[in-house]
Amino acid sequence: MTYKKKIRVGDRIELVFTTDTMTRLRRGDMGTVVKIEEDQDLIWVAWDNGEKLALLKGIDKYKVVDKGS
Repeated sequence: MTYKKKIRVGDRIELVFTTDTMTRLRRGDMGTVVKIEEDQDLIWVAWDNGEKLALLKGIDKYKVVDKGS
């Protein structure tokens, strides 16, 4: 299944889990999807705390809380 069927640019997401030890992000943090690189398995997110960290498909976990327009 491709990202386009699950998540799109503009969607609001909530972080469930990340393996990145250098981030300040924690479970429950919110952000907006700004770019999807399917060939790299990356979902770029502008997090509400100011970070711009990409999520890795199959490793990091998130849930869509509001579909973008």
